[in-house]
Amino acid sequence: MLENIGGIAISLASFVAVLGIVVFVHEFGHFQVARWFKVKVESFSIGFGPELLAWTSKAGIRWRIGALPLGGYVKFEGDKDAASQPDVTQAKADKSSGLFHAQPVGIRAAVTAAGPAFNFAFSIAVFAIFFAMFGETVQRPVISAVLPDGAAAAAGIKAGDEVVAINDRRVDDFVELQTAIMVSGGKEMRLVLKRDGAEIPINVTPKVVERKTPFGDTETQGLLGIETRFTKDTLEHRTYNPVEAVVRGGEQTGSIVSTQVNFITALLRGGMSAGHLNGPLGIYQIAGKVTENSVESAGPDASAVKVAESVGIGLVRLAAVLSIAVGFMNLLPLPVLDGGHLVFYAAEAIRGKPIPEKVQAISFQVGLVCILSLFVFATFQDLDRAGLFNVLKGFVAAG
Repeated sequence: MLENIGGIAISLASFVAVLGIVVFVHEFGHFQVARWFKVKVESFSIGFGPELLAWTSKAGIRWRIGALPLGGYVKFEGDKDAASQPDVTQAKADKSSGLFHAQPVGIRAAVTAAGPAFNFAFSIAVFAIFFAMFGETVQRPVISAVLPDGAAAAAGIKAGDEVVAINDRRVDDFVELQTAIMVSGGKEMRLVLKRDGAEIPINVTPKVVERKTPFGDTETQGLLGIETRFTKDTLEHRTYNPVEAVVRGGEQTGSIVSTQVNFITALLRGGMSAGHLNGPLGIYQIAGKVTENSVESAGPDASAVKVAESVGIGLVRLAAVLSIAVGFMNLLPLPVLDGGHLVFYAAEAIRGKPIPEKVQAISFQVGLVCILSLFVFATFQDLDRAGLFNVLKGFVAAG
């Protein structure tokens, strides 16, 4: 019992730490760029709801930590609420007033885009530091075997071929190849193979198959009919100097963004199960698992400092990945999110005047409903993955 309580406490602490880092980075982006442009800030909050801890700085900014650690916000002077809806009674003030909505549309767009931009920059920096310190071990996209009845065999792909490009994009990791095939939707792919020192272009169309997911529904996946084996000849440890590490960090971040775009595309197309969505409980479970694995990798005889170092590295890596997801999600063109605000600012720049307040208000309400619906759905999926509904079914059946 005490062990379970301790595990829950550790997972919760890991979840709060990781999410807190990501939210702080995002909101600090808005805050810092606003300060650069001399926009007045009323409050900076990590978390929502009642204040657990708060203080007011000499600049008059209210810094607060809320009881619900599921997000945060920066409230500017001139905002009607934390979602940065404009207060029309102040929107016509002079730029020198420092009110956010009195600023030129370019400044407002820069402040809004800064949140996701800082998320991506944080991830690139974290990956770059780890690549510079530890390097990375990758499985080169070398094909070990070709199934006789698969799409690869029909296209003339042979065992020993190494895939060096997919649809004009260079690849050097088997995971990238695997992901591209899975989300292809059965569309023809342009591959470049390295065979006997020469590069050979080839077109291949993955076979589309349906499979049952752990969530009870079906999804489609592309299959090429190839296999790879982990051997010392295909596993490669790479080291990077500081400049190369930054470039590799950018590539890693771009690859994760690309995966998220492919996931959403496949989701909308019906080829990917929505059960893969993770809500707060899913992130909580992942954070707990990362902590558990980090403790195990430190070894049973490791000192407390070594364990803390291992856990810290694991959680910071997770924060970097989650930071990309938060930055990407916030750029979706939904009102309430940064992407929705940017759409309004783009329309304002084109029209030469803001979108009517009534239209903005309705759009914010619709956007809020969409976000809350997605939150509820993702939480439902988290509970389903945790087996809660199976337990409830068992109780009902037993009754």
